[in-house]
Amino acid sequence: MISPSSSEFMSNKMKININSINNKFDEPIFKAYSSVASHAIDRCIDEIKKLEPTCGLSYKKEVEGFICSIFCSLMNSVNNLKVQQVFDALRMTFTHYASGGLYQLYTQQENGEWYPEIILTDILIPNDISSLDEIITLYRGCNKSEYENKCFRQAWTTSLDVARSFAYEKYLGYDGFNIEDRVVLVTRYSRDHVLFSNQSVEYEVVINTNMLGDVRLHV
Repeated sequence: MISPSSSEFMSNKMKININSINNKFDEPIFKAYSSVASHAIDRCIDEIKKLEPTCGLSYKKEVEGFICSIFCSLMNSVNNLKVQQVFDALRMTFTHYASGGLYQLYTQQENGEWYPEIILTDILIPNDISSLDEIITLYRGCNKSEYENKCFRQAWTTSLDVARSFAYEKYLGYDGFNIEDRVVLVTRYSRDHVLFSNQSVEYEVVINTNMLGDVRLHV
């Protein structure tokens, strides 16, 4: 079990939804490894807590190396690819945070296989929010269950083409992907409630989902 202090650090500093980790650890395929994974997380966070803003690049590299060694050792100890993928996702999670804080953790996260869910609650800096119109049209490519359950995620885009790619192309070949279950959503949203924006490549806009208004299926 992950220690309370580590859980608090991940929730408050790393903005990780702890349930996304606990639920993965409770899955039958990973349950036998949850104890060693929890211990590894505690050790990594203990090292990360030693980092200060004044720490030089060399010390950050030491911490990254420490994290990599822990999770690479765990990956090498098992032959199950699904288990290895979880260990690797945890490795990336903590090395990203050690290297560049919350900004790198969020912007470099993986979206294909399992990855701890990051939920932003404050504005992430740097950003280009000021470049957005006061009211913006946003799109999201996702599974139709998200629309049916009205349980929307934070990452949207100002590009319809990008949303279509996420809906119908990006995850082709991944377990559970069914193009018949994929949709593109559209909404209008106030710039005042945007938490992050990067209007290049994927034209991403991260929102406070509590401030969402009408969300429709894009036709």
